[in-house]
Amino acid sequence: MQALSDVRDLLPELSAGKSYGGWRALPNIEFEDLFLRCCGHLTETDELRDDFLAAEARLNSAFSLVNHLPDCVGYADEVVFYQLLRKQLLKTTSGPTPKDEEKAKAVRELLDRSIESKGVVDIFAAAGIEKADISILDEKFLEEFKSHEQENLRLKLLAKILADEIRVREKMNITKYRSFKEMLEQTLLKYHNRAIQAADVVRVMLEIRKDIDNEAARSKALNLTPEEIAFYDAVAAKVATLFDEKTLCDLIRDVVQTVKKNLKVDWTKPHREDVKAGVRAAVKNVLRRRGVKKELLDALADKVIVQAEALYKEWPLAA
Repeated sequence: MQALSDVRDLLPELSAGKSYGGWRALPNIEFEDLFLRCCGHLTETDELRDDFLAAEARLNSAFSLVNHLPDCVGYADEVVFYQLLRKQLLKTTSGPTPKDEEKAKAVRELLDRSIESKGVVDIFAAAGIEKADISILDEKFLEEFKSHEQENLRLKLLAKILADEIRVREKMNITKYRSFKEMLEQTLLKYHNRAIQAADVVRVMLEIRKDIDNEAARSKALNLTPEEIAFYDAVAAKVATLFDEKTLCDLIRDVVQTVKKNLKVDWTKPHREDVKAGVRAAVKNVLRRRGVKKELLDALADKVIVQAEALYKEWPLAA
């Protein structure tokens, strides 16, 4: 009962005569309101959400040991409700770990077909987010966002959508997407410190989305492939003032060709440090031959290697 009590203590209080275990008897609209109210409450802060997820995991583990006992059968629906909340709240995090999944298996049979007939609320749809894709971020969405309820929940989900997109793209261009990641994190920190409003955060997200969309146009304008653009961004800040654009683009093409010529299988593994050293030396030779100042060689070679490790880690599959 302590594990059950710990979960209950983290949720909004219900009116007299109501309980979370009675959700199946609610009309669909009342169930959706209750579910969304809980999601909104639990996403007010990351700490509250994480406390709930931890408490619910403990409840799952405990209930799996006693769910067959007559005195415990009556709590099954309540446990299922909390499990449904967990399933949706995980969409606001980086996702469940293998250990979390292992714990959940013990009572997963409780999520039976009768839940599907209830029409369980999806946290994205309930928050007015039609699809979990950065394409929803536009001026129209920004205007609509300002008048929507569940501000914290919506912002949390939007941040998750954008962070996932950045993470997927990061290996393709570490310099560019790490800057987007830092921009998002700093903006969210300002919001949590009440320095800016939620709409301000969405504006920043929209700008990041526009920059992501502009990458294809930038690649075409520079006449560089997406992978060449990644290396361009890695070194441009250091040498942009030393070369005109055409010369810099030619340098980048030379660097990328040189890197790929010197790669070997498992080149990023600790036992292949000699290969990595060879790649680095070849890159420095290219930079030196192209007129890069001696004092910049090491720093630029390091940046190239970091990008190469991300982009070509699975060489030659990444070719």
